[in-house]
Parts: sequence; C-alpha cells; structure tokens
Amino acid sequence: MSERLNQFSHLPLRLTNQGTATPSGGGGKPSATTLANGGNAGGHGSKLQSSISYIVSSWEEERENRKEDGKPELPDAISFILQVDPNLFDADALKSFGLEVVADLEEGYIIGASADIELSELRKKIQQFIDSQRGGGKVPEIWEILEGTKRPEYILSPELQAQWEQISDHQEYIVDVSISCINIQEQYSRCPKRERFKSDANFQKSIDQWLDKHNLTPGEWDDLYSAREDQFEKFIRDPLYRGEILRSVPGDDVGISRLPDSFSCRIRILGKGLKDLVLNFPYIFDVSEADEFIAPSVIPNNSKSDHEQFELEPPQPNAPKVCIIDSGIQEVHPKLRVAIDPTLSTSWVPGENNMTADYFGGGGHGTRVAGAVLYPRGIPKTGRQQAVCWLQNARILDARNELPKLLSPPKVLEKIVKIFYRKSQTKTRIYNHSVAGISPCRTQLMTPWAAAIDKLSWQNDVLFIVAAGNIEAVRSFVTRPSVSAHIQGGRNYPEYLLKPSARVANPAQSFQALTVGSVAHSTYNNPPLTSIAKEDYPSSFSCSGPGIWDTIKPEVVEYGGDYVIDSPILPNFTTPESVCPELVRSTRNGGKAVSADAVGTSFAAPKVTHIAAALEAAFPQESTLLYRALIVQSARLPAWTNSLNAKELYHAIRTMGYGIPDINRALGNSPNRVTLTTRGLERIKARQAKVYQVKVPENFLPQGEGFDILIEITLSYVAEPRRTRRNRRKYLSTWLDWTCSKRGEDPDCFLDRVLSEYDPSEEAEKGDKLFQWTLGKRQFKPTNGQTRPNGIDGIVKELSRSTGTVQKDWATVKSYELREGFCIAVVGHTGWNQDTNADVPFALAVSFETVNSNINLYASFVKAEIEAEAEVQAKVRAQQEIQLQS
Repeated sequence: MSERLNQFSHLPLRLTNQGTATPSGGGGKPSATTLANGGNAGGHGSKLQSSISYIVSSWEEERENRKEDGKPELPDAISFILQVDPNLFDADALKSFGLEVVADLEEGYIIGASADIELSELRKKIQQFIDSQRGGGKVPEIWEILEGTKRPEYILSPELQAQWEQISDHQEYIVDVSISCINIQEQYSRCPKRERFKSDANFQKSIDQWLDKHNLTPGEWDDLYSAREDQFEKFIRDPLYRGEILRSVPGDDVGISRLPDSFSCRIRILGKGLKDLVLNFPYIFDVSEADEFIAPSVIPNNSKSDHEQFELEPPQPNAPKVCIIDSGIQEVHPKLRVAIDPTLSTSWVPGENNMTADYFGGGGHGTRVAGAVLYPRGIPKTGRQQAVCWLQNARILDARNELPKLLSPPKVLEKIVKIFYRKSQTKTRIYNHSVAGISPCRTQLMTPWAAAIDKLSWQNDVLFIVAAGNIEAVRSFVTRPSVSAHIQGGRNYPEYLLKPSARVANPAQSFQALTVGSVAHSTYNNPPLTSIAKEDYPSSFSCSGPGIWDTIKPEVVEYGGDYVIDSPILPNFTTPESVCPELVRSTRNGGKAVSADAVGTSFAAPKVTHIAAALEAAFPQESTLLYRALIVQSARLPAWTNSLNAKELYHAIRTMGYGIPDINRALGNSPNRVTLTTRGLERIKARQAKVYQVKVPENFLPQGEGFDILIEITLSYVAEPRRTRRNRRKYLSTWLDWTCSKRGEDPDCFLDRVLSEYDPSEEAEKGDKLFQWTLGKRQFKPTNGQTRPNGIDGIVKELSRSTGTVQKDWATVKSYELREGFCIAVVGHTGWNQDTNADVPFALAVSFETVNSNINLYASFVKAEIEAEAEVQAKVRAQQEIQLQS
C-alpha cells in the first residue's frame, strides 16, 4: 500500500450491541382457495383421495409394463406433483405427510416422492381432515395432487423443453442431471435443542424419541446418499440406454458433485433413456444441456503495440496467488514469466493432462486474461514494475477455446480448489474465471455450475471473479441474438441490452461470485466508423442483469472495449486499436507480445481481480468477504448517470451494477473520505441482530446550511446453498440484510426496534425511512393490478439491495442530518437451515465522503473515534472498579 493510503487507512467498525428476536410463531394468510377447501372438507378431501388412487394405480401399471418391456427397474418410490398454497404452505411440512420434497418450484408447485408407494400417511391425513380430526389441518393448503406427465415442464431447461418433442430414441445426448437427496445436515439440525425444554429429563426424553425415529449415524446417512447415486447410475447404465456418468477429471472415480440436498453430474445417454429418466426417475429435478463457451471475438487490426524496454519484476515471495481458470497460459511469455508459479499448473482438458500452454490461436485467451491481472491499465512502455501477485494456471478450455462437453464444470472447479487451496502450502484464495456459457442464465433455478461456485465459497475462504458473458457481433444463437441481429431487427443500443436475451450467462448468476461486466474506455468517431458505445457507457457486447431472483448482476464493470460499426442499419464490425484494451498476447503462433485487438467481459474481469490481489497483499489476514465488500464499496457509476431519472438509473444499474471499482478507494481513503470496516470474520445466526455504531464528529451536527455527504454501505456474506428450492431465501442456509438507525435513536433503542420488527416475510422488509437510499430494502413487484410503488423506500423501485449476498446502497445527505451515533444493524434470517446454532460469516463496510467540499472529513472521524474509544475504556474501568468494591 502506498504511503498516502497508509496515512488514510480504513478505521474499525465498533460492535456496540447485539440480540436475538423471539420467535413469533406467525405465518402467512390463507388464500381464498385454502379457505374454500377448509369449508368443503368432504368435497376437497374426496378429490385428493381420487387423485392419489389414480397416481398409485398408474405407478403400479407403469412398473408392470416396464418388466414386460425390459426397461430398467425404478427405485421403490412413487413420484407426483402437488400444488399448494404458495403464501402459507411450507414445503418442508410434507415430511409430516411421509413425503420427500424433490423440488420446491414456482407458484406453489412441488415435485414430491415417497418410498411409501401406497401413500398411506398422506391418505391418513386427508381422512383426518374429512373427519374433522386432529392431524388434518394442513390438508386445505394442498390444492391439487397431479401425476407426473407434466414433469418435463418443471424439470427441463428452456432449451431442452423446446427440443423435447424432437428427442430421437437412438441419438446420443450429453446433459447435466441433478438428483435430490436426503439432507444429512438438515436432519441432524432438527434434533431437539436443550433451550426448548424446562428440564433435563424432558430434554433427554425428547432426544431418545428422536433417536428412535432417526436411528442413523452420519455415516449411515452418507450411505443412503451413496445408495441414491448407485440407483441413478444403475438406471442410466442399463444396456437399453447405454448411459454413463462422464468422469473426465483425472483421478476422479465418481464424476459427481454434491450439495447438502442433491448431487449433479454430466451424463451421456440415448434419447429413449433420457425420456425415461425425465418422466419416471422419482428423484430427478433438473436436466439441462451442456454449456458451451465461445471466446470473445478477435478481429485483427493494425495494432503495433510493443514494449521491449519495460521489465516486469517478480512479486514478493509471500505475495498473493491468483489462479487463472481458462485456456491455459503461455508461461514463458516475457511479460508474464517472472510472475508465474508453475508448481501446480494443470490441464483438465480430456486427453491433454500435461498440456498447460495456451493453444488457442490468434493470440490466446488465458494468456490475455493473465496479463490483464498484472496490467489492468495497459503495459508500461519503459521502466520496471513489480507484479502484484503470482499467477497460477488451471487449463479447462481446449485449443478451439471451447469448454469440452466431456468436462463437468462443477466437478472440475471442485478439483481446482482442492489442489490450489486445500492442498497447497500457500492457499490460493482468488480465482479468475473468465468463462461463461453462450445462453442467458436461468432465472428460477441455480445451475450446478453456479451452485458449485457458491458451495466452494461457503466451504473455503475463496473469491471467484467471473465474467458476465458476451453478445457476439455477428454470430447468433437460439437464445442469444447477435448485436447485428438486434440492430437489423430494430432493437438499437442500449435498449437491446435490457432484453432477456442479453441476461448474464451461466455461471455469472452465482450468488457468491463477483460478476464483472464491461464498459467502453474510449469513444471512436471517424465517419463512417463509430463505436457503438461512448466512453464510460456499457459495452455493446456486455451482458446485463438482473440475475437469478432479481439479484444485481453484474455487480461491477471494468474497461473491456467495444465494437465499431460502419452503418446503423447493415453494419460491418471492426475493433480498431483505440477501442480495445491493451493486453499481453500469446506468441506461440507468432505475432506481437502485446497488442490491442480483442474485446470482451473476459478481459474486464481480470482487472477487478487485480484489485482483489492488491487487497490481499495489503490485508493478508482478512477474509475474501472483506475484499469483495471493499471492491463493491469502491465502485461508482460513471458521472453521466448523475443526471438520470429513476427509470434511467434503473437501466444503468442493470447494465453496470454498482459501477467501476477504484483501487485507491478500495485500499484506503483521502482527506475527504473515510471508510470503516469490520475486522476478521464476524458471524451471525438467524434471528440475531448485530449493531455497529459510528461516532459522527460533533462539528457535523449543528443545524444550518451544512454540506453534502455521500454515505455508502456494503454488506458481504456467504451462506451454504441447496438447489432443490427455487427461492433465494430457501437456496441459502441463512440470509442477511442491513438497516440504519433513525435520527436520535441510541443503539439500545435501535436494537429493540430491529428485533421487534423482525419478520422474514416479504411484506415485512420495511425501509429505514431516514435517508433517501438509491435502492432501498424493498422491491416493487406489480401484483393484483397495483401500479404505484407505495411504501417502497428506494429511488430505484424495481431493484432491492437485499436480494444478493453482496448488498450495497448509497445516499447523499446534509451533514446535520447525521446523528451523533450513526448505527447500522446486520440482521440474520432463517433460510433452509433450521438449526438455531448455525451461523454465517460476513463483512461490513461504511464510508462517508464529502461532495464538492474540501472539508477534512477523515481527520474529524479519527478524532471522534479516539474519543469514543476513550469513553468505552472509561466505562470498562468504572465497571471494574464497581466489581472490585462489591
């Protein structure tokens, strides 16, 4: 860190109070359908019983037919689809009906399965409802029970749904398949807790009863998990279907990626086997085509960049390590070689295990990406510069720069982290993954690829920085029209960036990765040639948000170039040197060592990785959660967005997220800016609130003309994912949000208010009503004809800061609007994990910056913090004296 940044280092946030909300025991309101069912016990109960009888008889008939047709045996479990009251019925309540939740879908639909092939427990509950007996109270919330013919609609990806009727029995298909499993951790989290019982005797009695019912060790639960994997593999490997799990990772004898509630794998199978799998295998909940990756276009130009007089110096021996997961690296490149750590270089390309170079023609891809990590603003022409980090090489793309279909991305990412983080003496914590699919990400179900990143981020202190994905200049795909197709179709820039077809690509929707889009770094105007985007505007190829479940994606953008066209109607595309980022270039096939002839989000992402590496170098003991928080905290939308109205600002955030990060703001401060952060790993449980207080300098408080202060707050956390729930809150084990105190509200009163208002329901996400935040906590979703966003607290009504695992908001206030004690509460909410002792880690950053003013804000805050700490120490000494006297 420079001497100036050391002079203005980040200050610590002080935890002043914490508490836990008392469970309310409340729930949602029953819908009109549920109320009608409750008033018609005989009619509704009979309808459900008839549906069960039909499903059971159909399943038995299918089982007999399979024997006659020589088809593989199915697991002894019956499958069906339920429609329940989406506002009231908790999918996990199906356990009391003897049912297993395979997938909790949208609009109240649930794929269920049961090893009780007569569905006797479900029948019993329905009869209790009909007879007005205890035990049938939840039955009115079950609206319908459907047999499985609609399964393809809920299981297949959009692309496979479109092809479903054309699936050929004898053609071979490669697909990604996901199977639900018993959630071992969740089963044990439901074990009775001591605090719920009045005496030890009652507690022990409950424990004994639970163990009798769940008499399995963790190892035995794991055996059940493995048994389901065996059932699945036995099914697909039947000679009739000639299927197999693809195991392309060297040394991997499994080929399966696990989550707490499911496993996924890539399989090869005949079409008739694929149809049978989707229609009849009871525990399947997702089938999608294998992702394809297309490299950013390289349109040759006359770039003459060369830098023979510049010399790169090796990083410090203990400098951070950054793993480049890409097409390989030309490790002997003169602008890279002294920063390469070759000890763990590995290729996962099938059949090319020892080939780690960048074999992609035209200057390579991984080599360019690696160079952008070291040289985010181009390569110096002369002099010397020390590398910020060591580069490591994990090759997954082949010589055509494609992701081999035999390679399962979730499994290979697990192997990479195992080698570079878990087995390495110096754990690699930063991973640049400039690889994304060609299609827009799905919006309701997290893919195995993205979920693997989320799982690895939960299990390890690692940060994945991923590219948002690109729109090709002239090459169109079924779900991703090219820029040329948009223009010729009358969808001009930047409007087409807001279309669903321009949504970020898999795995950029990952909740816990930092996703990077692109902006243009220059405006090109040489008639008839003009760049599509102007300087600091979204690149014409950069994919946009929102991501899955309306999360803000990409979170940040960097300079990745732009396209130049010669006509607004039937354009030809070029990439002159001035619109391309200057990058290191592979010379395996000849050419310059440095050039500016390629554009793409692939080359924007590593520029953010550079900042992450600089943060690890400056704060090696801190977690990657803080690195992510500081990168987002440092980001700012371009100046041209300051004059936008709310709708236009919404569009800007969709395309650029929180803006362009700034390395100086991330690493330190300035006289007119101060940032306070948590130190180390803070942890929080569901229903818990932690209050942090900032001592605001007294000279800011008096009424008067005052001056403008920009307040920025960023929360970064990680939680354990599961995929069988298509809801952001049930995807994560615990979810967090933050809120601010009101004027004159002391920390104790603020905490009491936060805990009293605790409620995980959507309607309860009230704004803090003090500042005019840009995003706010609540999102406007027009329902039931509502067209006005009443009660939505942010300027931008269509987005919420609380949806993702990195949550930033900002507001400009007058200095006298701040309280002497400015408080922020981080609040934990129950996700899928019901264990009251489970916690998740987080990092929090708060910044104050004067706007158009030379007031020395930093010095004032340092003085106030010193005084506040002195007050705290004085109170501690006073309490100690009282204890001694007593």
